Amino acid sequence: MATVPLDPSPLSNLRLRWAASPLPRALRQWGEGLRALLPPAWQQRCFPPVRRLWLGVSDAGLRLEEEVGAQRQTLGTLPLDDATGAELLASLRRRGGEVDGELWLGLPARTALCRNLVLPLAAEARLEAVLQHEIERQTPFSAEQVVMAGQVLRRDPPAGQIEVELAVLPRVRLEAALAALGPVAGQLSGLDIDDAAHRAGRRRNLLPLHLRRARSQHDARVRTVVLVVTACALLATGLLSLNNREQALAALEAQRDAAFEQARTSRALRAELDASTAASRFLEAQRQQRPATLTVLEDLSRRLPDDVFLTRLSIEQDRVTLSGLARASGEVIPLLQASPLLRAPALAGMVQKDPTSGRDSFTVVAQLAPGVADEPR
Repeated sequence: MATVPLDPSPLSNLRLRWAASPLPRALRQWGEGLRALLPPAWQQRCFPPVRRLWLGVSDAGLRLEEEVGAQRQTLGTLPLDDATGAELLASLRRRGGEVDGELWLGLPARTALCRNLVLPLAAEARLEAVLQHEIERQTPFSAEQVVMAGQVLRRDPPAGQIEVELAVLPRVRLEAALAALGPVAGQLSGLDIDDAAHRAGRRRNLLPLHLRRARSQHDARVRTVVLVVTACALLATGLLSLNNREQALAALEAQRDAAFEQARTSRALRAELDASTAASRFLEAQRQQRPATLTVLEDLSRRLPDDVFLTRLSIEQDRVTLSGLARASGEVIPLLQASPLLRAPALAGMVQKDPTSGRDSFTVVAQLAPGVADEPR
């Protein structure tokens, strides 16, 4: 076997010594015993079992199994096609975190190759690199042709050895399985071989890291011991009190922001009301400074004789335009000049004879006299 440089970092050596010592196993057993003293409801809440949804690709279709802790239940078999993959993906998205982000693919044992190796204890520091060199020695494949997973099965510190399992899967079979899954392949968290070790509860993940779905934070189980329960309770009490104060502060800030927003809205409405009032007053002042249209019509009806016919009357702001027919257009101007409502009446354009009536066709332009209010009726 080729020589592989080992990691000389003190932290790595300390981690390996801790893993090789009997303390982790003793602490794990002690923690399991303490956990068994908790009520079942607390155990379910604080230490929820790992839940996985297993997919199996076979000739019969896509097999679904649900794993909850140590129990495993077959859900059924679906036809393996693109429509089924899309429906399964949509169902998983609707379920959200119900499977805790653990969607695994199980392949038959004949698709992979597993070997148990005995290596020096120091090789654990660079286990992956060592197994990469062992692939060509232990399997008929090269490292580029397979994906592999390795895990330590047993440590023997007195003998200075470890027993490691090397599992390899040809990339061709991996790509074929992922292609068969279709869009569901992008949601996989892992891939394992369905063999005796797998059924016994040992897991190995042969899915490359760049193909694994990011694990949800919900599936991380809480690991604690009774010695820190009191400290955790005190910390939780302090955090709860702090959270309550933060919520109260957030509520006060929300009320303050709502009051500021209401004040800004009130100021905007007040400004709009003031502008509307000013515009209304201006229009009312302009209206009071000029006579009403009915008053102008009444005045013209009284002043113009019966032989003068108006065909058009236009009042635009303070400009009055009259068009009509008269026996003599020169008689109209003096009549309009006597009106207190009009100022500077004058003929506009040329005076022409109407071929039908023989009267003069005229157009007179005048200005409304300012400051003339309507007389009370």
